[in-house]
Amino acid sequence: MSLRYPDFKLFGAVVAITSATANAAWSQASSPSATAMQTAADACMRNYGAPDQIAPTLSAAGFKVVPGMDEGTVEFSGAGINGIAAASPGRTYCSIQSTEVPLSVARGIGLGLAKSVFGYNLATENGSPEGQKGPCDGLNLLAPQRLIWIRYAQAGNSGACVDDGTSAIILDM
Repeated sequence: MSLRYPDFKLFGAVVAITSATANAAWSQASSPSATAMQTAADACMRNYGAPDQIAPTLSAAGFKVVPGMDEGTVEFSGAGINGIAAASPGRTYCSIQSTEVPLSVARGIGLGLAKSVFGYNLATENGSPEGQKGPCDGLNLLAPQRLIWIRYAQAGNSGACVDDGTSAIILDM
């Protein structure tokens, strides 16, 4: 399926309208890549308990979705982002990366979605489950039957917290 930018624009508008609590960086995520990152992260978050629905949701949103190299994984791409979603019993994992979305915007997307999808009610991120509060440690929250950790990194495979104009949102659910 080819990527259609208007799908992302409409979805971003719906999410922005329904999320009055989203912070400024998240609500300003208006570039095609930032909107695509927001759309993919939302699909992962909303389907954390039904990971078999992540691929169809991403495909319906206009992403190219293909089976991943490992069993139980899918890879997806579109509008300047790429990612992977993996599921195992009791755990769902998504990583969404872009060389076009700055770390500050990715952090705003993560915080905004945590507020709109899960009712996260803190004004700032609370850090990792172990209590670390660096700029990429993100936030953790309790959802039905899961602890969800949303964290960030530069795009690529290093996992490093480097603000180089790229970003990754990592959802461990």
